[in-house]
Amino acid sequence: MGYFSVLIFLLAALRLSWATPSLRGVSEPERILDSLAQLRQSSFLDWIQSILGPEVPAEWSSPAKRECSECSCGSVNTRHRIVGGQETEVHEYPWMIMLMWFGNFYCGASLVNDQYALTAAHCVNGFYHRLITVRLLEHNRQDSNVKIVDRRVARVLIHPNYSTRNFDSDIALIRFNEPVRLGIDMHPVCLPIPSESYAGQTAVVTGWGALSEGGPVSDTLQEVEVPILSQQECRESNYGEAKITDNMICAGYVEQGGKDSCQGDSGGPMHVLGSGEAYQLAGIVSWGEGCAKPNAPGVYTRVSNFNQWIEENTRDACSCAQPAEAPESSSTEPAEENTTPEAGAAEESEVAEANKLV
Repeated sequence: MGYFSVLIFLLAALRLSWATPSLRGVSEPERILDSLAQLRQSSFLDWIQSILGPEVPAEWSSPAKRECSECSCGSVNTRHRIVGGQETEVHEYPWMIMLMWFGNFYCGASLVNDQYALTAAHCVNGFYHRLITVRLLEHNRQDSNVKIVDRRVARVLIHPNYSTRNFDSDIALIRFNEPVRLGIDMHPVCLPIPSESYAGQTAVVTGWGALSEGGPVSDTLQEVEVPILSQQECRESNYGEAKITDNMICAGYVEQGGKDSCQGDSGGPMHVLGSGEAYQLAGIVSWGEGCAKPNAPGVYTRVSNFNQWIEENTRDACSCAQPAEAPESSSTEPAEENTTPEAGAAEESEVAEANKLV
């Protein structure tokens, strides 16, 4: 048995020499799937799975009640955000996740509670989940921060309506082998408002994807601002009406192009700033024709159509509430600032207390 185990893992190690695929719409969905072929699970990995045990432990069908602390989602860790196709600040988006296959980055994901991440279904479909790892609190792939948190993948749940033909319902949940500890440095993004179309709003897309079409993926986490289109605007682009389903949402500069998600960004988040200054996960990077081309906006999974599915399948996790929008003051007099040393010390104490992990 020992010789067989060594042989299997030697075969698996050979995959380290394979090139990381270029994900997020080299062209249309079928071409994205072609680029994933070199990483897809093969028959011998199925055999490994049969040895390692059942897919889902029995207790997951009726998860035990957990004690969860109060926490908030969607708050970025900076007051001076860099805008538009540039490097983010370190841990600015504390829900960003890097998916890794044999230690190589290949897709993005978003933390949605202490036990699960959301990604694109095409990033995990056909992959043997126990060989995927997730990394949180990463910023520079070539100079990893000491705070990085790694988790193995215990389970992948692909939406039952996911279509490899047109990437409809391109969404999947990843369950970690153990929960992560939520706090100031690491907390989830908020789920979107179900009734909100987001058309006309500005979105922020983050990822380690390529900085130009066909180029290498970025070492550092990048962000770009793009306008969200209405369904009609997207269907009037090069894609046409048939390719854009109601489960998709488009964003980008249709006329001039120039800013977009790109290969390597697949599975990562498209955020919109909601109430309480908290970011909501409006979309998941799915597909597109090239990168930043005119009349070919980025196409994202519309997460709001899957809120109920997400909530039903993450009941065993601890979630965070969206911050309430601060009520407007009824007073017309400007508030006096207390600048005494005692007030400053009290404020510092409150900040220190808030920075404690929940």
